[in-house]
Amino acid sequence: MRATSAAPATIHRALGSTEGLYGLLDRLYCLNFVVFGELQGTLDAARLQAALATVQDIHPLLRARIVNVGGRSRFEPVQRRLAPLRAEVRGHRGWRREIERQLQTPFDPGQAPLARFLWFNDGGSRSVVAMTFHHPIGDGRSGGAVLLDVLRRATVDRSPPAYRPARASSQSLDVVAHKPRLIGALQGMRFWLERGRDALQFARQLPGYDPTPNPDRDVRIIALGLAPAQLASLQRQCREHGTTVHGALGAAQLLAVNDQFGSQAPRRLALNSLADLRGVLSGALSDADLGLYISTLCTVHALPRRPDFWALAREVRDSLKQQLDSGDANLIHGVYPPNPVADPGDGVARLVQAVVALAPRSTMLTNIGRIEEVDRGPRLALRTLAFAVSPPAQHPVCVTANSYGGRMFVNLLHDRNKLGSEPAKAIGERLMHHLTAASRPAAAPPRTPPST
Repeated sequence: MRATSAAPATIHRALGSTEGLYGLLDRLYCLNFVVFGELQGTLDAARLQAALATVQDIHPLLRARIVNVGGRSRFEPVQRRLAPLRAEVRGHRGWRREIERQLQTPFDPGQAPLARFLWFNDGGSRSVVAMTFHHPIGDGRSGGAVLLDVLRRATVDRSPPAYRPARASSQSLDVVAHKPRLIGALQGMRFWLERGRDALQFARQLPGYDPTPNPDRDVRIIALGLAPAQLASLQRQCREHGTTVHGALGAAQLLAVNDQFGSQAPRRLALNSLADLRGVLSGALSDADLGLYISTLCTVHALPRRPDFWALAREVRDSLKQQLDSGDANLIHGVYPPNPVADPGDGVARLVQAVVALAPRSTMLTNIGRIEEVDRGPRLALRTLAFAVSPPAQHPVCVTANSYGGRMFVNLLHDRNKLGSEPAKAIGERLMHHLTAASRPAAAPPRTPPST
């Protein structure tokens, strides 16, 4: 990481559209995400706390709070000594349930820092670290980079900190957002309404699901995944069939929902994918820049009576690419403009949620791909690394995916106040059924015996 200044930078600006939307909807239902990993070996408490202090100095958003100034939500800096990021030590037993609680435990208005660090440790050789982020300050990829940097500095890296700049919002950095055809809320509204006509309402797809925002949450995580051999085979199959792992994940998720109907019939289903925009934003962004640089892409797919997995996987990939290439990734502007005319209170939050709910009822998929392993020294191994996100109200099921150390970690999240455990478990089982089936090479056709 290259040093960008001689001293820690501070952030002092209005929230961008995406940051503002996530912060606003958080008033109705908690929107956090957690990055967590299982450790094997020794981690020193004093060095861990020193690493947290260094990393907090490095990232301006870890030394910021959100305040309301003149009807606009703004990031304002806070001195680290007044709001330090500390490691909270908890018992190792029940750590998964605590991570579920982190997803439904909001950050208080005006609070700093907007992150929490938990170390589940009983003094043995195994422990778990977890970092919870308020979503307006980060996404899964940059959150994972922050957690890995903490572990690296707590074990092997004693180099001086390389401070990150105070980045603008993704809207200010978005090179596509300035195209004239994307200006104005009407195009965004038209986009959502057309998508809504294209897809079935999810209330009819999963009876009993309640999309109404509810501050009382009961978020649960169903842990799934692929072993190294399965993941390697899936990657080969994706290359051979002309698609991506994200395309395969999307196809498996759509088919898993389709399986819940119990009858073979043509139908249209929608999928919400979270896309990382770092590759198309200006400002030389890297994975190490903590921030919210993602966009929600909604694609609608016509499934025939007997869907073909690989054809659907290619369609998911192609549909997402077409949206990104056309600029539709910027339609967040039409839902929540950069300069809202009303004070960002609960009433406006409910209005914005109603606009967001015009999109097709769909499940959500956020895949941050492969996370590079980092050196943590001979005394410590990071055995797993995964992330989870609070499911938004309009999505009955949210699936997160990433690969680390050759394994794919898949988490299916749902709110039991909105969708019961049994239907969520059934979707998870079918999702993994389709993924594992796709990872197996197709059987070779039988050889025709030579004619005599």
